[in-house]
Amino acid sequence: MKHSSISGKYEQTFRRIIAGICISAFLIMMSGCDLPLQGDETENSQTTTAASAATTIAATAATETSLIPETTTVPTTETTTETTTVPAYSNPESMYSSYAHFESFDPATGLARFDYFDILKGQDAIDWLVAHEGYTVADATALVNEFADSEYVYKNVNPQLRTADMREVEIRMLYRPNGTMLEGAETIPMTYADFANLYATSPHKVTDTFFYYLTVTDGEITEVAQFYWP
Repeated sequence: MKHSSISGKYEQTFRRIIAGICISAFLIMMSGCDLPLQGDETENSQTTTAASAATTIAATAATETSLIPETTTVPTTETTTETTTVPAYSNPESMYSSYAHFESFDPATGLARFDYFDILKGQDAIDWLVAHEGYTVADATALVNEFADSEYVYKNVNPQLRTADMREVEIRMLYRPNGTMLEGAETIPMTYADFANLYATSPHKVTDTFFYYLTVTDGEITEVAQFYWP
């Protein structure tokens, strides 16, 4: 009986050892099963962090984009303004062809200014002498009748100057482009360039030696010609 009791104690101790081994083995197995779970948590944590970083980058990019000033195109209505060419000079409305003295010339603009005057002969001369010079009709008539062909009564009562654009008009001169005077009383055409050069080299040949006859067409001076009066 005593032997059986001892055997029973050994048997209980053995069972406890076996149970302890089994529990230890079970715990070890459970610990091994937990390792992959920890790896998954780490991977999930990395994925979450990456997603958060991506979200942060996207938010930053959106913020930077919003800071870029937007250019707004506003449609405008263009107004076309017609440009009216205004002449650089003005002449009286009642322009007419006439004899004239050459007063001035501006090579920078091509504009020449003339002083109109009238040549009176015959009855026009008699009437003028009586009305403005104190002559009697008899005395004025006697004087005018004795005029030579080259004589006349000079009338200049209007101080207003007339302007011609020498670049636009026909120019006729009693001088050649080289400055030599023609032998006869007939004028020859001259280009504006030659006219400007003649004025630059020999201005007196343009302004003083002869007076001019200005032809007016439709209210505009169209021809400027030196005039030979014997």
